[in-house]
Amino acid sequence: MTHLFSPMRKRKLSNRSGFTIIEIMIVFMIIGIIAAGAFGGMRYLQRVKESTTRTRLAAVDTMIEQYHTTVGEYPTELQELVDGPSKPQLQKRWGEPIGTQDELKDAWQQEFVYSAAPKGSRPPYELYSIGSKGDAHIYSPRSQEA
Repeated sequence: MTHLFSPMRKRKLSNRSGFTIIEIMIVFMIIGIIAAGAFGGMRYLQRVKESTTRTRLAAVDTMIEQYHTTVGEYPTELQELVDGPSKPQLQKRWGEPIGTQDELKDAWQQEFVYSAAPKGSRPPYELYSIGSKGDAHIYSPRSQEA
């Protein structure tokens, strides 16, 4: 009969293959640390894209104001910043394109949403991005004026 703590018993336990609970816990901790770092990186990337989109919205605000100063009216759609006024009577005031197609998109490469308000309204238009999944509205600075 072998005793629980005898040298023979220790040899049998040490010859077993497999992982100890400590080794398994260490592996899970490492996986958790890597996953947390990846998730944190994705959140950081999301914040950077939101910031980039806000900057682009402010730039489009400036383009719209330049269009208004040049033509005398706000554009009916953003494409007019590239192609010129859609109204024939305003085309004679038009010079060169104020923006490019790429400048009219957010950091997720989706086109900005634009709608002109009736004359005399404050703000004169609404301009925003729908965000990465279409569920968040990021408004331009000018669109938030009252």
